Formats: sequence, C-alpha cells, structure tokens
Amino acid sequence: MEIDEVSLPYFKINKLFWRWSKCEGAEGCHGVREAQLSMEKAPPELKRLPPPVERAAQPEKPDPAMKMLDDIERIAKPFVRFKAWLDAPVPPKTPKPEAPAAKKQEVVPPFDIQEIPGAMRKEFMPVSAKLMERWFAGELNYSRSDDDQKDEINQDGQRYSESMIDRTSITMDWVLKHERARRQYEELINTRIYNQAAYDEALKILLRYRKRLGVSPWGECGNDIRKLHKNFQFQLVAVESTFEQKAEQYLRRMVHDGVPDDLTGSLGAFNFYAAIAKASFDPQGKSATVTHIVIYVRDSYSFEGVSDTRSQYLGHWSKDGVIVVPGYVALNVVKSPWLDYPVVTGNISENLYKRGKVYYPVRNKSFREWQLKHRRGGDFIIYSDWKSIRLERPIKVYFE
Repeated sequence: MEIDEVSLPYFKINKLFWRWSKCEGAEGCHGVREAQLSMEKAPPELKRLPPPVERAAQPEKPDPAMKMLDDIERIAKPFVRFKAWLDAPVPPKTPKPEAPAAKKQEVVPPFDIQEIPGAMRKEFMPVSAKLMERWFAGELNYSRSDDDQKDEINQDGQRYSESMIDRTSITMDWVLKHERARRQYEELINTRIYNQAAYDEALKILLRYRKRLGVSPWGECGNDIRKLHKNFQFQLVAVESTFEQKAEQYLRRMVHDGVPDDLTGSLGAFNFYAAIAKASFDPQGKSATVTHIVIYVRDSYSFEGVSDTRSQYLGHWSKDGVIVVPGYVALNVVKSPWLDYPVVTGNISENLYKRGKVYYPVRNKSFREWQLKHRRGGDFIIYSDWKSIRLERPIKVYFE
C-alpha cells in the first residue's frame, strides 16, 4: 500500500463548540494512493405498485381410485429412499490434507457513497441525510442544462413528475432558525421586493390580467405552490452557503461560521422567493396593487456542475463523519487539478485498516458517476411551505 509520507493538516468538526478543529503534524493525515470511494453497493429498491393478481384456473377433480394410488405412491417413496440409505455400505474416510494457514491480508476498509447519509447523522445533519437517501432511492432523473433545471425539465425533455417534487421535507420555520437565512429573509421582505427589478416583474405579471380587472393567484394556480412559483413569482434573494463556500470561509476568515450545518447539507446555496398572493385593480384598469405575498424556499436537489477535477469538493467522508483537507479546497478555488486520494488520519500503522479512520474525497461528480453506473438517482425539486405576508407598504404598479 503506497502512502504519502508528507503529513497534511486537516480540519474536523468540534461538536462541543461547533467550530473547526485543526489537526496537523503527528495528528495530521496522509494520502492513500491505492484506495477509492466505492460505488458497488446496489441502489435501494424502487417502490412499485404490485402487479395485478391473476385468478388461477380451477383444476378438474381427480378420479377417486387414481387419487388413492397416487397417495400410496407418495407415502411409500420416502421409506424406499430411507431403506436404501440404511443398506448402503459406509464409505471409508480419507483424511483431508492440512492446508497451510493463509496469512490474512489486511485491506483498507472500503467506504461506499451510500454510507454518507449515515455519516451525516453522526454530524447532526438528519434532514441532509433524509434528502440524500431520497435521491439514491429515486428513479434516474436529471436536467441537461441549468435552464432545463430552472424549468423542471428532465433528461427526456419531460417536465419533472410529481414524484420528483418534495413538498414536505423543508419548512420555513426550520430554515429561519438559521441566522444567515433569517437575515436574507428580512432583506427580501423589507428591501428587495420594493426595488426596480421587483416592480418590473410584478408589472409584467399583472399586465396579463389587466383586461379582466382582477386576478386571484391561488385560484388561478389551484392552490399549488409549484404553479404559483411559475406564474406569480416576482423577486428572490440568495442564501449562499455551499459546503465548499463554508470551507473557504474558514480558511479565509478563521471564523466558526465556516462549519457546515444541516442547512448547508440540505440546501447548500438556495433562494427565498416572493410570489404575488393577492392583488387588486383600479376600475379603469390603469394600475394594480399587490397587497399580499408569500415567501418560500425552492431549491433543486442535484449534483450539477463540471465533471472533471474542478467539480465541487464536498469534503472527505468516512462512516464517522466528515473532515476538510485544506489542500483540496485551495486547489479547487484556483481551478487546479487534484488527484482525489483518500487520507488516513493520525498514526498510519494503527489507523490504516480501521473503519472510520480512512476518509474518502467526495465531489459533485461522484454522484453523477454513481448515476451513470446504476442508472438510478433522482434529482428533485424542493418546495418548502410558505409564509403569508400582508404588506404594510403595498406595491402599486402602473400600466400607463
């Protein structure tokens, strides 16, 4: 087994203070060149409806006399076989040659990509784990471009089926418990919905209903947030927090905000959206006033991006959790190629063959490779529930 002699620093999560803890020198890690992330585990079984049960044809009733003869023959056969076994001579025993004891060859314990959700739970990321398990269990589904993903169009040119829409896993209350998300939420409802871009988009939407002198957005969309997003969404704000950005934050600013949390693992960088929920029109059809909006999260759970070594780095994983190797992050930031080696932490002779001590690099492209191998893995769209807001400052748009 070829091991890098150079000790590399790495960072692990200190769960007591929820900060990165640096390990270096004798506690650092070493590259392991002859191991790689496993993708051999079979995907979860697809849940399908059971096939219809066909009623078997009723057999004809047998003749009573023939049935009696068949029963006698069936009962007698086992006794005949048993007597033949008793009468057979006992074969002489031949001693087996003793094989030399084979020396047990130790191997680096494998780590399969489908074990990541279990490791996420150990890092207190239960929602992240649930979403990733859903992705593994899904049928093959992905978009061929960013535009297709935005429009929810899959690889076959079809709109994502309802089975690829998650409406229950993410709630606004849970998202807003995270300070960085709450800051952006307040930015959206206090500032962004009143800027020129929001005004222009609201005008374009309401102009469609000018001749009708009114519109009920929820009624138009059958109370479906997916349709409301498509037809009445007029402003958004981003919450930037991908795993790699979290790692970069730590390396650049050395602050505790760099530690990934369950929101990072679940949504990464995502958006809050604002959609028109209620609007009124003046009788002459010269203006309309937005009085109510809804705010919600919409995000694509996918692993898009470049498929070479610049693919987004998601950390090194083992069954016990995640670590970040700064060298990987630094090279990714400058778009430099990097050989994706696993690393063994701490003492090499003690830890090389211990499960949990060898961490495997994971990138977005790892999940795409798994998709190609197993023809499974379903990208899906997340819609949270929504916050309904009655605007203290209604948004008035003018058609002329």
